[in-house]
Amino acid sequence: MFSFPSRGNRIQNSVIPEGFIGNLRNNGSPIEALGDDVTVSYEKIRTRFMRLPCSPSRRTAQRIALSIWMLIPFLLQMSLAADAAPQAQPTIETAQQVSRQQLSQQLAQETGIPADEIRAILQHATYRPQIIARMQRQWEAQPYSRYRPLFIKPSLKRKGRAYLASHRAIFAQVEQKYGVDAVIIAAILAIETRFGHAQGSRPVLDSLYTLSTGFPRRADFFRHQLGALINISRRDQLDLTTLKGSYAGAFGAIQFIPTSFEQYAVDEDGDGIRDVIHSQRDIIASVANYFAKHGWQHHRPSAYWLPAGSKLTPQWQQHIESDNISQWRSLGELRHVMPAAFAHLPSIWHDNDQVSLIRMQRSDGMRVALIHHNFRVIMRYNPSFNYAMAVTEIAAMLERGEHRFAVE
Repeated sequence: MFSFPSRGNRIQNSVIPEGFIGNLRNNGSPIEALGDDVTVSYEKIRTRFMRLPCSPSRRTAQRIALSIWMLIPFLLQMSLAADAAPQAQPTIETAQQVSRQQLSQQLAQETGIPADEIRAILQHATYRPQIIARMQRQWEAQPYSRYRPLFIKPSLKRKGRAYLASHRAIFAQVEQKYGVDAVIIAAILAIETRFGHAQGSRPVLDSLYTLSTGFPRRADFFRHQLGALINISRRDQLDLTTLKGSYAGAFGAIQFIPTSFEQYAVDEDGDGIRDVIHSQRDIIASVANYFAKHGWQHHRPSAYWLPAGSKLTPQWQQHIESDNISQWRSLGELRHVMPAAFAHLPSIWHDNDQVSLIRMQRSDGMRVALIHHNFRVIMRYNPSFNYAMAVTEIAAMLERGEHRFAVE
């Protein structure tokens, strides 16, 4: 018998006794041990076998054993690959179901724009089935413990503070005019497009054309977005042949869908165009206008983690387990029924604040957070606990001493 070492000690003391295959032991997974890291070639092993003195019949048995042994890595990898392969998914219908001509007529009726003009615009649109497949794909929520590290990191803090400093005058004027904290606006832009540097790579016209004609479940919604986009292109000189954004039709540094753009985008620099792609003044003010219109409370907090193990009343325990924010009370009411849980809140929190409670999975386990009305306003931008908490934490990270948005 003999043994041979493998690279990196992934296969240890692999032994082939004469006449049969010995057991293979390894430190890692089978695919790690038997895959790319088997460094002894078939010819090398065969040569070493042939040097061993034995009878012809024993030699034949050795050759058979050697051949079988050399097949093990490949058979095992094939087995593991089969196990790891995704299960068969139901067929996703991605075919176009409404013609370009039909869509043009519908949009003309709904927007009042001449059908010939709409047809000319839609001639530049391409139907992309992969967008339908993306929309049909089941989305899985991830815990906050995995979402948070994407944004709460030193590099984003540096970039965010540099962005705030570069546009200090604009932020100061916008905050005074709209009553929305500058660090919250910056936090939104950080998550949405990394302060305007990642505005999306998909042609928005293609996305909305595809979803209007090949996604029946929400075709009316996306056709409405497409009509709004065409209106925007006429009013704000938007070139639809070059406009890029998300696969769902959001665009610009602020990632508004077209109907949100129509309602909340502003021409803050006064040039007659609502430019949320290039104009920092329009970009910053448009986010502020959105928050102001949804009731943002200036200089008020957003969320705060309660101490681990905080005792809640049965009613509130049931509420947090429902994972919604249907119940809102004054902080004073919560202090009255659960005094220990709220005994050490920062002074920024007031008894007349309208608040609720949620639970989220952190790296140190499931925790309960006190959330302010402002947290709900952030969720108007994106209806996700993860999103709203990340915005809050980014804002806290960008603050310079105020601690209004500190979460613990």
